Amino acid sequence: MDSRAAANLSEGQRECLRMVLRHMSSKEIARALGISRHTVDQRLRLAMKTLGAASRVDAARAFAAHEGAEAYQPSVHQSLRLDPAPAADPPVASRTREADDDGGLRRLGWIMGIAAATAVFLGALFIALNALSELTK
Repeated sequence: MDSRAAANLSEGQRECLRMVLRHMSSKEIARALGISRHTVDQRLRLAMKTLGAASRVDAARAFAAHEGAEAYQPSVHQSLRLDPAPAADPPVASRTREADDDGGLRRLGWIMGIAAATAVFLGALFIALNALSELTK
């Protein structure tokens, strides 16, 4: 990178490029500097243009090389896999599920019971209305 190009960067552009090296997003940079995300993006676009870089990361790398700073390190994905729990005490959810294996049959019983009660109620209502109509004749 040309030293003159780096010299043409504003202090705001330099700050933003340093934070890009720390894997910060535009939103995080904006919060840290107390400016808007759009201002951060504008500073980075102008820095990219000044340095002739294709991306913000390339601009940050070029600036770091000029500044003699620590080079950009790509972020490393770390798995969130946890060690399994000890087998001695099974989780509460599995205990509840084992005790409630007949839950489907219980639900079916409730549905059938409600349907039968509804049929009896409607039959009684029909008989009552029929008897009432007979009385009013």
